[in-house]
Amino acid sequence: MSPTIPTVIFDFYGTLARSTHWVSIPEVLGEHGIEVTDAAMRQYFEGHDGVEHLEHSQSREHYIAWQRRRMLAMLVETDVHSGEYDEIIEKLAAGSATRVLERYPEVVDVLDALRDRGTRLAICSNWDWDLAEAIDESGLAGRFDVVVSSAWVGARKPHPRIFEATLAQLDERPAEILFVGDTWIPDVEGPRSVGLRPAYLERDGHWPDPGAPADPGVRVASVSCIPDLTGVLDLVDGLEVSRRAIP
Repeated sequence: MSPTIPTVIFDFYGTLARSTHWVSIPEVLGEHGIEVTDAAMRQYFEGHDGVEHLEHSQSREHYIAWQRRRMLAMLVETDVHSGEYDEIIEKLAAGSATRVLERYPEVVDVLDALRDRGTRLAICSNWDWDLAEAIDESGLAGRFDVVVSSAWVGARKPHPRIFEATLAQLDERPAEILFVGDTWIPDVEGPRSVGLRPAYLERDGHWPDPGAPADPGVRVASVSCIPDLTGVLDLVDGLEVSRRAIP
């Protein structure tokens, strides 16, 4: 079967897989009598989105040290006594070892259907150094032609560097590539800025996404929105029909 749209790039977490068990920062801080604010959590997880961090991506050790400094910066903003910092960080590290990641139910069928269409598959994710291990944990190892983590390339979506690093490995025109993700600024605005075709994944019960237009109608009018990954198949087929119609 001849290829339709040649490549689909996926975000990883919240798009292909989710955690069903993960010892969280609020949980650990709660053991120390501290209630961490939503603003502090957003700053830790999203406050570095769009940042270029080449100096921290020289090695896994460099990156882990940067993660530790970011965590310490957040703890400084809480009422935790400085003498408890190391204990908290050790608890979080131990908790990560018990993390459980699971792929969403439709993912394997969608990936197989895309392969049957001749479509190449890639992941481009704001993740840590161990993205390959997370993909394996989710039961998705070996299904992607290209995998790129922000930790490896030194920039987080929506910074263009991470998309350019992914495109360099694919060696295809951005306009013929679909990018699918569940966070508006990194996964819609970022891809669109480098010429990729974005699709916004908004599952039932989608987490609050402050970067997305508040009006659902505006979202739908400005970009393809899908409720789960089966919508990718319709988008790929529709984009192929559109591409064939161009003289």
